[in-house]
Amino acid sequence: MIISRYGPITFRHFQDNPYWAAAAGYDFNYFDCLSASTQVMSNVADNAWDEVVALPDTEVRDLPAFTIKVTVASILLAILTFTYPILALVIHMRCKTGREKYKGPHNSTITNNMNSWIRQCERKWGRKYG
Repeated sequence: MIISRYGPITFRHFQDNPYWAAAAGYDFNYFDCLSASTQVMSNVADNAWDEVVALPDTEVRDLPAFTIKVTVASILLAILTFTYPILALVIHMRCKTGREKYKGPHNSTITNNMNSWIRQCERKWGRKYG
């Protein structure tokens, strides 16, 4: 846990939004970014599974959209299975630029946005997980 000017910033904050967590002062490394990239794969798989589970309730006129969604998700999962380390490298570089960009004093807009994001995280997870 890192104590920043916005309060405690944890790995869970990093998983929610890596760029903002890095800008808020979270001390990240490549393995944090690797877990964020695997979380992308997990989200794609969850969304595809939700579509498959909802198939019995799907109307016939929505079947082409269902087919396209599941096909694109399957292709994306196949690609991400082999390229998630590269995606982690992209996340790492993006977080480094965010940390450098926001390491100085923040103006009131940035401060309000960060505080709002942290409040949304606390609301989403509950205070005990912050």
